[in-house]
Order: sequence, then structure tokens, then C-alpha cells
Amino acid sequence: MRSYSWIFGMLLLLVSCKDKKTNNQEDTFKKTELLTHLADNYILPEYSNLQSKVNALIASWSSFENQPTEVQFDTLKNQWKSAYIRFQFVKMFDFGPGMNQNLTMTLGTFPTDSVTIEANIQSGSYNLSSISNYDAIGFPALDYLLFKSNAYQEITTSLARKKYIREVVLKMKNEIDQTVSEWTTYRNSFVDGSSNSSTSPFSLLVNNYIRDYEVLKWTKLGYPLGANTGSTKNPNYLEARYSGIGKDLLSANLLALQNVYLGKGSNGTNGKGFNDYLIALGKNTTASTLTSNWNLFNQQCKALNSNLEEALTNETQQMIDLYNAIHNNTIALKTDMVGAFGVLITYSDNDGD
Repeated sequence: MRSYSWIFGMLLLLVSCKDKKTNNQEDTFKKTELLTHLADNYILPEYSNLQSKVNALIASWSSFENQPTEVQFDTLKNQWKSAYIRFQFVKMFDFGPGMNQNLTMTLGTFPTDSVTIEANIQSGSYNLSSISNYDAIGFPALDYLLFKSNAYQEITTSLARKKYIREVVLKMKNEIDQTVSEWTTYRNSFVDGSSNSSTSPFSLLVNNYIRDYEVLKWTKLGYPLGANTGSTKNPNYLEARYSGIGKDLLSANLLALQNVYLGKGSNGTNGKGFNDYLIALGKNTTASTLTSNWNLFNQQCKALNSNLEEALTNETQQMIDLYNAIHNNTIALKTDMVGAFGVLITYSDNDGD
């Protein structure tokens, strides 16, 4: 009986030492430092970058309205592209001020609904703030309006179409301006919110980070490839199909997720990221696996044709390989990393991973 007591005591000691080691490992890593770096060197600068790009888009539209030449139209389209790419770097922060403005939904819902857009233009009576118009506004709506066949002629000969585009871009500007303004106040709450409670900024950050990863996986690759429809391809689901910049958007989205994971600021500043937290928790294998996978995704994306619609036809297997690589990484990211962080996934998730 005495020997069993000794063994039981040793087991308790080992468990206690293990728990103490885990707690000490976490204590040496201050999540506040991660949140501070992310706020000051990534989130706020990237929102400011997006704000500048959208202001340039507004200026280009005004110039085009005053002087509707094809040169001005090309400048307008280039400014739209630049702003849309920049949006990829902030759309994962769909909480706090971003959620207050529904920024991710109002700026990035695709595929756009061209039928609703045309009906709105024809009737002249619409509410762009209505949920029913989420897929008729934002960057995807401009993809249709600026890049559809005969877009230049239709815009220059239709006051109603000009009015609609003007209202879409002004709505975008107002929402981004409001988000940037609110973040200057929300910043302190974000930095101080390092607990693991479901409503804490850290938990919201992790949840929305994982959700953005899932959205990328499904909407940018899975649905067009027919991953949920027996491999029947759906080119209509491709992002930015009219302009053909889907690969640029995919690449930017991957880079944004990688930068936050590694703690790389918008100006290249290195700081605390999810990778550092994993290492502090002793999860070196998970950390190195994820770091390697980000590099793999970038290489696979770069190797695709610049037009994803052509790649969907001519490089199907390469797109499938990229989708599978991203899909197979889900467990390391969503289960292993999130589990190590002690964060509960609270967003609705029905994809089965």
C-alpha cells in the first residue's frame, strides 16, 4: 500500500511540474506585447494605408467625372486595384471598429450581384446600407462596373450609372474613415485585452484570423474548384472575375495572414507574432510547420497563371494542390495553434475542416 502511495505522489509531482512549466512558459511571453506590436505596427498603419488608397480612388473618380477620357478611366481602374489589394491586409480584423461598420462584408462580398446592381441603377431607388445590397456594393461591385464589357461607354453615357458608382465609392470612404477614427480609441482596449475569454480582443483576434483563413480557403479557391460540388468547377465564384486580378488578391491575403503570424509590421518591422507565442509555449513543431507552410503557399500561388480563370482551366491540378495544401494546414493552425493558445473558436463553422 505504501508503494502505491509513493507512485501516486510521484505522478502528482510530475503533473504539478508540468503545469508549473506551462504556466511559466506562458508568463515569459506577454501577450500585451504581441497586441501592442500588432496594433501600432500593423493594424493602424494598414488601415491608414487603405484609407489613403480609397482617398486616391475617390480623387481618380472625381477626375474622371470632370474629364471622362480613357486615360483617366485607366487611372481610375488602377487606383481601384491598388485599394482592393490593400483591403486584403485588414479584412481579417472583423471585430471592434471593423465589425461596427461591417467593413469586411460591405467592402468585400463576392461574387457581386450584377442583376441587383443593374436593377438599382435602372430604378434609381435603393438603399446601399441595406443587407440586401451587400453583394451590390464595395470592391466587387466596382469590379463589375469598371471592367465589364463596354464599361467605359456605358459609364460615360449614363448619369444614373455615374451616380451609382459615386455613391458606392463614397460609402466605402465613409466606412473606412469611421473605422480608422474608432480604432484610435479602441487601440487601448485592444492592447489591454489579452485574456482568453470569448469576448476579449485577443480571442476575437484569433477567431477572426482563423475565419479569414477559412474564407480564403473556400471562397478564393474551394468554391471555384467545386470542392463542395463534386469537383464541378464554378468560375462564377472567382473573385474579381471581370478584372482578372484574383491571383493578386489571393497572394495579398496569404501575405497578410503570414505577416500577422510572424509578427511582421506593415513597414517590415519585426515584433511579436503568433509564431513567437507558440515557441514560448514550447510548441516548436507546430511553429516551424506553420512557418514552412506559409512559404509553400506563397510559392504555389506565385507559380499559378496571373489570371485565375485561365488557371482554373489550364492549371487545374496546380490550383487543387494549393487548395489541398491550405486545407491540410487547417489542423495545425485551427486545432494545434488555437488549442495551445487556450482560445475557444466561437464563430459559426460548418465546413468540417
